[in-house]
Parts: sequence; C-alpha cells; structure tokens
Amino acid sequence: MHIEREQLGSEVVLKVAGRLDTPNAKPFEASLMEVVTTTDGGLLVNLAGVDYVSSSGLRALLVAGKAMRTAKRKLTLSSLQPQIREVFDISGFSTLFEIT
Repeated sequence: MHIEREQLGSEVVLKVAGRLDTPNAKPFEASLMEVVTTTDGGLLVNLAGVDYVSSSGLRALLVAGKAMRTAKRKLTLSSLQPQIREVFDISGFSTLFEIT
C-alpha cells in the first residue's frame, strides 16, 4: 500500500494505492487519524488506486469518519473502482460517507 498526502487549501487529500487489507489497515488508519488530529479542514480520500478492501480497511475508514463527524468536519471518498464501490454498497458504507 502507498499513501500520498497533498494539501489543497484547507483540505487534505490522501491518495491511496494498493490493498486495504488486514496488514495495511493499521498504517492506513494511522495516516487517516494523523490528518484528523493535526489539521482543521476536510479530508478527501482518493481510492482510485485501491483494488481490494477488506473489513479491516472499512473499519479504518469508519474510525476516521466518526472522528471527523465528531469534529464537525467533512470526510469524502473519491474515485472508487467499480469492485470497491460494490463492496461499499453491499456493506452499507455508501450511506455513511460522501462518495464522489
């Protein structure tokens, strides 16, 4: 898994590539939570490069999403590949996040 961080105005963009599976979930969650705890703006997670997501990867997003909602900030997901979008739809995660 590879994560690039970019600042666009007040929003942080995390571009993620690879698999969001059990071995990668903790580092992914740490990257998300670093943004949550060290910035004041929104968070956009670009998942265009993600080709697999497990329940561990979904959990990392859920933890970050809850923290962002608590802070009254916006977490947006973008560029989901069709098979990843299907996982989000089937699991109900499509209703928990704004997806562009």
